[in-house]
Amino acid sequence: METKQLQLNFDHARHSDPETSHLAAKSVKLRAGTQQARLLVAYDCASLRGLTDQEAGEMTGLINRPGCGYWKRCSDLRRAGYIMFTGETRTSNAGEQQRVCVITLLGRSIASTLAQ
Repeated sequence: METKQLQLNFDHARHSDPETSHLAAKSVKLRAGTQQARLLVAYDCASLRGLTDQEAGEMTGLINRPGCGYWKRCSDLRRAGYIMFTGETRTSNAGEQQRVCVITLLGRSIASTLAQ
């Protein structure tokens, strides 16, 4: 089976990341099965209800993976324009308010490509 790969529309490394991260980021692609792809599909399944980063982590199971920074991948998806804030908040497991995001039309088209 062929792996779908789509280039994200932003620099993957943060300004504070070391040079090695910037070099590695040049080859990163969004492909089926990656953390970003799994999260994007979760946002697609949630539709207009949307998800907080924590809810997306729970829905994908990524929240249970030691060392997994799923919230960073959600941030990457927002920066790429695949998900966006709704203005709504929900209470997290820790009792704090978290912002809710929904998938965008661009994100939905990418998610459907990943699902094929």
